[in-house]
Amino acid sequence: MKQNYFPFYKRLCMVNETSEGQRSKTVTVSKREKLNDNICLDGMRRKVSEQGPSEAVSLERRARPQQKRSLARIESILEATERLFDKVGPEAITTSAVAAEAGVPVSSVYRYFPNIYAIYRAIFERFKKETDEIIQSELDSISTEWRQSLPIMIGALGQLLRDNPSYSSVFRLTLTTHELSSVREDWNRRLAEHLATRWHDGADGFHDGDPDIVARMAVEIFCAAEMLIVQQSGAPQKQEALFNEAMIALERYLSKYLA
Repeated sequence: MKQNYFPFYKRLCMVNETSEGQRSKTVTVSKREKLNDNICLDGMRRKVSEQGPSEAVSLERRARPQQKRSLARIESILEATERLFDKVGPEAITTSAVAAEAGVPVSSVYRYFPNIYAIYRAIFERFKKETDEIIQSELDSISTEWRQSLPIMIGALGQLLRDNPSYSSVFRLTLTTHELSSVREDWNRRLAEHLATRWHDGADGFHDGDPDIVARMAVEIFCAAEMLIVQQSGAPQKQEALFNEAMIALERYLSKYLA
């Protein structure tokens, strides 16, 4: 019989509710003061708008052209952003920096992207497309026991991140940046749906659980582990050790539900 931990979790949340509310007020004031300081310092209004506000940021493209010339311009903007990841790091990138790197006017960047976060999202969409292809390919070809197939699929996703520095940079931003949290949420949901659909169909001997919840928890475990692995980009042995530990954690969790 599985133990229900939720009552304890609920009591813990109630105890911390008041202090968390007070902390959120403090953070809000702090962000507002910081924004005011940025606006006042040397008249840097444009830099603040380039980096984007912390709330209500649009991630949608302003235009989705079909002409080759416009598509090439968008591609040059995305490639310039990817180069800047290596040169200055994502936290220091602005739309002006992207325009200069791409050799285009800032107005051209704003024609297609309302802010820097929309550019990051476009790069992440590439990553999502490739992950969808990897997952579908692995799931379609799975003929072995899940304990053997799981590391293959997870390893392929992790390798995609490590082979593409721009993907790993944006992946990290989705975990640490409020403006991109919805992008990460959508990716996690889609990844979980792939697994849940498989388990709803009775694959892998799924039993004694909700496929949707189990799939989502498995994805969150993977994302947390992959974040640690990405941070150890210069230490392949440590990356391998972290990957092995992540597989142990996932296998132990999933073994309760998969045959």
